[in-house]
Amino acid sequence: MFRLNSYFKLALYILLLVLFSGTLFLLIYASSWYAIIAALGVFFVAYFIINLFNRIPRKFSFFLNAVENQDSTLFFPENIRHKPTKEMNKSLNRVNRLIQEVKLRNREQEQYYSLLLEQVSTGILVVNNRGSILLVNRAAKELLKYPYLSHIEQLRRVDANLYQAFNRLQEEGRREFVKIAHSSGSTQLSIHSTKFVNLANTLRVYSIQDISNELDAKEVESWQKLIRVLTHEIMNSITPITSLSETILKYYVTSHKPDKTTLGINSNKEEDKIFNGVEMDSAESFKLNTVDEKTIANTIKGLKVIYERGTGLIHFIESYRKLTRLSKPIFKSVVLKDMIEHLLVLMEYEPYFHRISFSVEVNPVNICIEVDEAQLSQVFINLIKNAMQAVEHTSSPKIDITAKHTDTGYLEVSVVDNGPGIPLEIMDHIFIPFFTTKDNGSGIGLSLSRQIMRNHGGSIEVVSSSGNTQFTLKFIQ
Repeated sequence: MFRLNSYFKLALYILLLVLFSGTLFLLIYASSWYAIIAALGVFFVAYFIINLFNRIPRKFSFFLNAVENQDSTLFFPENIRHKPTKEMNKSLNRVNRLIQEVKLRNREQEQYYSLLLEQVSTGILVVNNRGSILLVNRAAKELLKYPYLSHIEQLRRVDANLYQAFNRLQEEGRREFVKIAHSSGSTQLSIHSTKFVNLANTLRVYSIQDISNELDAKEVESWQKLIRVLTHEIMNSITPITSLSETILKYYVTSHKPDKTTLGINSNKEEDKIFNGVEMDSAESFKLNTVDEKTIANTIKGLKVIYERGTGLIHFIESYRKLTRLSKPIFKSVVLKDMIEHLLVLMEYEPYFHRISFSVEVNPVNICIEVDEAQLSQVFINLIKNAMQAVEHTSSPKIDITAKHTDTGYLEVSVVDNGPGIPLEIMDHIFIPFFTTKDNGSGIGLSLSRQIMRNHGGSIEVVSSSGNTQFTLKFIQ
């Protein structure tokens, strides 16, 4: 900031200081009273030098204090003669204008984002670590049916389950689904939270979405798919049972329908009965057939088929019960690698196990997860068994199980096989309950696995091509 004029002043002050100091020394040595005048001269020259050096820091300090106090009226005079000071004042005024422009732009951006938040259909809440709600948009108030929100505790008044869901999200950060009841019905909400640190404050942003319509559409679609599968499975069992029952019945009896007019029966008052698939009139008579060894043998064969079909139908119903009565997970800490290796030991007696090359890679090796061990073990068993069956006819079969943390905050566990892959036309159906391409398959393994993963707050995904099929379990950490 110093230019020629400032340097000249500084040099002059230093020269005067040296002269006065030398004079003071000589006068003191000569014991002259002029030493007092020389001492005063030294003092004033030193004061001017200090003041010259402090002038600029004082001005900067004044400027920074004004900025800190958000004083936008600050202005330094620019119509002064001292050129260095004039240039410095211009620079400070320019910086002050830039700061005001930045503040104005920030204020405009705040208004823009505030308007944007008010227009979106997703509810947004920003909560600090004390539970105070710092920001809530219109959509959140409408979804929660509560117009005045200032603290997370107020959600108790909306719905106890909703409050508990928000508390779980504060601790774990998972996605929660909760159904809240209100005067006009009920709403299914999906709530997700993200944590971030703003200066010294830890804030959590909650996004709330009404997924009722999506769930209704998905529910209808799921019911349609399930009904098609149920109809297919039940008809596959009932049709041969009905057909065989009718055939066996005809082995033993022959029906005879006499003329109804001779019996005085009015045709519009007939009462028909159905017996094992054979329609019989109330006036119908029967004639017993002769039973021989061939008839008995055919009957036994037919009854065996009926028994097998009936047993298969019972197993199908038991599978359905297993799928619909999945218990709530009991979470505990589990060492992932130990659990996987233990399951592989248990599966050593499976067919083709020893001709398959298995590899387990967990990074880091001491990964622990909070899961229901029994339920997650069932998921791994389903995936590993499917992989083993997929590589049954592969020349060099191998199954790789890997686990790692991702940059997006997930723990991903993958089961990869080098089998022929899943055909594209059935890829969309493999998670549908009871859908199976195996002769002895129940069709609930993958569907049950997906349900277990959802109950754990995670997901299951599949990518498949010829020679590579990968099922990935994703856990939020």
